[in-house]
Amino acid sequence: MTDTNLTPEQQDFYERFKSFWTKPSGARVPEVIAPDAKIHFTGAGIMSGTTYAEWMTETLATMEDMTVTPLDCAGNGEMLYIAWETSAMIHGERRTYRGVDRFRLKDGMAIEEHVIFDSAVLTPEGRGGIEQ
Repeated sequence: MTDTNLTPEQQDFYERFKSFWTKPSGARVPEVIAPDAKIHFTGAGIMSGTTYAEWMTETLATMEDMTVTPLDCAGNGEMLYIAWETSAMIHGERRTYRGVDRFRLKDGMAIEEHVIFDSAVLTPEGRGGIEQ
């Protein structure tokens, strides 16, 4: 479902976000994230857009059979919220979890992002995520 009250800029960004996750890579991060953006990633700290692209390359290499499915979005001024669900092999088992990204957009690019989810799902114990 997509919020029909999205601005054209937000709708365009949401479409590019969905496209990114059909074939994610660190090299594609600049399609949605400005190099000087400030990224707040649960469990990984704060990084620039450029560092995030490098970090994403390393992270994707460790997340076997990972899929990210955008579920919904909503806009509020220069902010865009995208809810998503991720599924991946983590520590030898399939884990599924949900989260939300909060973006601040400027000129069609994310200049700030907060990636929010229960990062316990990434630990060997795997607490968090969605009960299956």
